[in-house]
Amino acid sequence: MAREQLQNGFLAVPFALPPVNNLKQKSSKPYHYMFVRKHQSKLESEQHCLFLVNLPLLTQLENLKKNFHEICHRNDTVSHVQDLLHHDEFGLHEVDLSSLTSTLMSVDEPNEKRYTPRNTALLQFVDKQSVENCWEALRKYASNRKQEHIVWKFQSPSIETFTSFYRPLPLEYLKNDIHEHMALFEQRERQAQEEVQSSIVDDDGFTLVVGKNTKSLNSIRKKIFNRNPLLKHEKPVKMPNMVDKKVKKDFYRFQVRERKKQEINELLAKFKQDQEKIKEMRSKSRFNPYS
Repeated sequence: MAREQLQNGFLAVPFALPPVNNLKQKSSKPYHYMFVRKHQSKLESEQHCLFLVNLPLLTQLENLKKNFHEICHRNDTVSHVQDLLHHDEFGLHEVDLSSLTSTLMSVDEPNEKRYTPRNTALLQFVDKQSVENCWEALRKYASNRKQEHIVWKFQSPSIETFTSFYRPLPLEYLKNDIHEHMALFEQRERQAQEEVQSSIVDDDGFTLVVGKNTKSLNSIRKKIFNRNPLLKHEKPVKMPNMVDKKVKKDFYRFQVRERKKQEINELLAKFKQDQEKIKEMRSKSRFNPYS
């Protein structure tokens, strides 16, 4: 197999496998090829990563750190590995029992779920410069056919390793996990009930519509139902006028016209009142304009 960059952007990185005493060794040394390329994603949690394919069996973060550190050391560069993401070697996270038991636990956002093939992972670095340094070191290591290949360093599994794999989860971890899932379930159940109740038509044929900037539908209904029935006997309080009284009243022309019209109407009303009063006094022979 050619040890250079492939057409799809992957680097074929060879590692020599350590000898095994129980197996008959052949004349040619066995190699394991890991395929690496730069990872591109819009997710903030997947920045500064390399995409790894065909990982050796029982690979852990410490194994990758040691082997990649040695490759960088040969090329006189430094890169800092931070974490190993989406590494599900045995497919334990492929089945989500929560989403199977209830539709309220299903994830609506597509970017919240991550589907990765088996035997693949994302190796995350501290910053962009660490990714570039490691990528350049891997490219030189994969293209140089004369140098000695690095022997893949790993911790040989024992019986205790496999027995601890099936060991029950800690009690505190289960408590926290159950609490988080129940809180999320109650939140989405409450949201689903509000969506159903928002479409219910009352006896008068009206549907209560709640805007996105208002309170929830349940809070409005509780406020109506829990209202004190004795409040209807109280006198309504007149709200204060929000118009500023200090504003100049004859600032605009229409204000001047309205003020003059109001004064004329007041004088006319007063004149009519005086006329009625004079008629009444004449009818009683009490009118004396010179008195």
